[in-house]
Amino acid sequence: MIQDPMKETIAKSVVLQCVQSAHRQKRSCIVVSFSSGGCVTSQTMEMSVDGLRNVLEFLDYRFGGGTDVTGAITHVMKLHALSSPSDSTNKQGLEMASSDLVLITDGEIPDPPISNDMMEELDQLKRKTGMEIHGLLVGDKESIPLEKLCTQVHTCLMGLDTQSMLLRHANAIEN
Repeated sequence: MIQDPMKETIAKSVVLQCVQSAHRQKRSCIVVSFSSGGCVTSQTMEMSVDGLRNVLEFLDYRFGGGTDVTGAITHVMKLHALSSPSDSTNKQGLEMASSDLVLITDGEIPDPPISNDMMEELDQLKRKTGMEIHGLLVGDKESIPLEKLCTQVHTCLMGLDTQSMLLRHANAIEN
């Protein structure tokens, strides 16, 4: 996902805002965290005691190891497949039935981001359910692979160079 601590803080802040917005709208918010190597976790975040524990665990988690969206996209597609009203045993699946996806990343995604077969399945899912995928690109001005995946890409802190910024602050403190 995101390795720069400042970018990671921004990404987590956006997730926290999504949880708060979902709560106000009386909707669920499922956070799927991912990195390279197929590491994918999924938690329902809500404004309850257990939900807030999940939020705090997520905020404490440190991401790293690259950005491999394949596992996350596969997980989301499986949750959507389980969103059948006849299967009331899968809470997360039912919550996904009318959901959108927000993909927050630093943009370092392989090109192509997922296989052609998976891209076709994802396009089918978007057409069938009306799901939109919004990408939030933190710190870069563009990511062609992210644009291939998303309905719309939003940028945040384009051109942010945290190393240069930290050096300027360190020099200012020394002087």
